[in-house]
Formats: sequence, C-alpha cells, structure tokens
Amino acid sequence: MNSSDFISELVSQTGLTQEQGVAANDVFESTFLAGNKNKNIIVSQLVQRLGVDEAQAEIIYNVGIGLLSAGIISKIKGMIFRR
Repeated sequence: MNSSDFISELVSQTGLTQEQGVAANDVFESTFLAGNKNKNIIVSQLVQRLGVDEAQAEIIYNVGIGLLSAGIISKIKGMIFRR
C-alpha cells in the first residue's frame, strides 16, 4: 500500500479531510510503529496536528495501524507466492 492509498483509506474510514489525512500519514511515517510503546506518542501527535480530540485520535490510530498491518501482510503473502 502506497501513501496515497493509505491516505485515501484513512480519509474514507475516519471521515477526515484530505489535508488531515495527509497530516495523519506524516505522523505515521515519521514515527516508529513497533509495538504499542509509541501509541501514546502517535495519538498525541494526531491530536496536535489534526485538531481532533483524544477519542477521535484513538480511532484514527486504530484504523491507521489496521491499514498498515494489512499492507504488510499483503506484501509478505506476495513475496511467498512469488517463490
């Protein structure tokens, strides 16, 4: 999944504006996403950059992580089937 696909899906699933989707994508791209350790950092940055409350930022975080996970799984499956 490329950035524009990620942004489109995030906007579609969360009701963000295109500009907010781009800003959210920037937050996800600039933050190391391994584990739940950085969840609070990402949620805090989403609140600040998007002007949403913490509950909305949690929803955006969950959707974003789900999209990223699905993209990674698709890449792994694609690599397995190419062999």
